[in-house]
Amino acid sequence: MKRVSKEGREYPFSKGILASSLDITGLPLGKIYEIVEEVDDELKDAREVPSKKIKKKVREKLLERGLKKEEKYYRITRQLRYLKKPILIMMGGGPGVGKSTLSAELGHRLNITRIIGSDTVREIMRTMVSKELVPTLYESTFMTDEKVNAPFVKDRLIYGFDRQVSVVNMGIKAVIDRGIKEGLNTIINGVHLVPGYIDIEDLENCFTFQYVLEVPNIEEHMDRFVTRAKGSHRDPQRYIDRIEKIRKIQEYTIKQGKENGAKIIRNTSMEKTIREMMDDIITNLEPVMNDG
Repeated sequence: MKRVSKEGREYPFSKGILASSLDITGLPLGKIYEIVEEVDDELKDAREVPSKKIKKKVREKLLERGLKKEEKYYRITRQLRYLKKPILIMMGGGPGVGKSTLSAELGHRLNITRIIGSDTVREIMRTMVSKELVPTLYESTFMTDEKVNAPFVKDRLIYGFDRQVSVVNMGIKAVIDRGIKEGLNTIINGVHLVPGYIDIEDLENCFTFQYVLEVPNIEEHMDRFVTRAKGSHRDPQRYIDRIEKIRKIQEYTIKQGKENGAKIIRNTSMEKTIREMMDDIITNLEPVMNDG
């Protein structure tokens, strides 16, 4: 049995683990195992192989196939653990634009297991802030206008949404600070991740990426609530009946994103969106990596 040596330790060689490390590339499973089999065949006579040699072989196989972008994805992500600062990815956007699904997929490809939804933070904040003090905190984001008792406010929905987002972001900032202190790579997603509420320039002790997702087509947006409801207890009609309010929140978040330097991404295809995020993350991290 081949053994892999890494940092003074030895491990059994596993084709499954090697294939898993290639998930980052987004290649079809058949293509991944084709590369794994070629690497395994070329190393069949070796009893002990340095980890770096295996990585080099994989990179060569990717480049032989003209997969330069995939090779870069593989090379850079193999080094993420050696970064001196943690990665923070903040993914915002209106309800139903695919934030949770994309966060899970992006986390899988980048091997980031700390994924936190802003709704979870909101639930925690509800135990700390009374309903009488901030009534909008206890309502769905697209129904906060119903809790606004301010007769001179022109846009009650955005006013109520702002009140809720401001409070939730206090909790989100605490989560971020804890992650930075512990050096944890983190993805935070949710409707409350509105650019401008947390000062990105203050987050100098981490590599920060901020995205706002949008679904341009209203019919597609409504269809997503139906799809999302499958396998859950969510009533899609509750969202569809309020689609105009939801779209208004989306427009506000996009506007904030443009004004505060976030990357706006049209989420019309999960693979296309993941590629766009991966390109941005890898391109920005590559200059601080060693070529190993």
